[in-house]
Amino acid sequence: MFLFNTVIIATHRRSGRQWVIDALRRNSPEINDSFMALEQIETNHDAAVPLANFRRQLLNLEGQVLLNVHDLPSAEHWKGLDERLFVRTILRNSPTIYVHRDGRDVLASLYYYMKSFSETVRNQSFSRFLRGDLALAGVDSGISRPAYWAHHVNSWLAKDNLLAIAYRDLETDYDATLRRMAAFLDVKLNPQLQPVNSPSQPDDAGMLDTVLGRLGVWQRRGGEADHPRIGKSGDWRRLFDKRDREFFMKEAGETLRNLGYAK
Repeated sequence: MFLFNTVIIATHRRSGRQWVIDALRRNSPEINDSFMALEQIETNHDAAVPLANFRRQLLNLEGQVLLNVHDLPSAEHWKGLDERLFVRTILRNSPTIYVHRDGRDVLASLYYYMKSFSETVRNQSFSRFLRGDLALAGVDSGISRPAYWAHHVNSWLAKDNLLAIAYRDLETDYDATLRRMAAFLDVKLNPQLQPVNSPSQPDDAGMLDTVLGRLGVWQRRGGEADHPRIGKSGDWRRLFDKRDREFFMKEAGETLRNLGYAK
């Protein structure tokens, strides 16, 4: 019988996943120091892990184990039948913390991030990037980036046994937000809460992360974020012109307003 000691940390990309993971691991003795990525059991993942290995590793971890996921809660991204059924079972039986962030900040951050490795994006203006068709599984989806952000948020927020956390609450009221997450998960926190900073990694960190990642496990670096966290709420204003703002509101304005970001 599979024992569910799993907690789902779900986010759209560039929305605070690592911040929440490190905050929980650093401040609760009941959260395992390691975390795992559900996408790794998809065969086309860059650091794919066979389902049997992933499952065995998960069962060997003590305490509450954080599983992060960026994809939709439908689990349709996992093409293998066994993998898809496993993910659906995990999602159905695990409490979920969903971190949402102003979609305009998300796409501004995503633009800068993708420019660091994509020549195509490096040669695009932000306006073109914003309006580009979002390719899902290598196929044009007909969905714009803002519309997919809204679809992602709404799909996850419809899930049962879920706590929604705003990125800006982590920025402005970290301790209270951490206590909300701990209460939802029914885990104890350390008496003295520690913030999560973003120091540089040692030179060998990347190599070690690669090895551990292929085993399906990501380790904590002294409780700090595995990658530097950059960007503040409201940074989107430096990139969006009037037409960009109008386009975003046309595609995803209702969701933005429902979350209280449309200001």
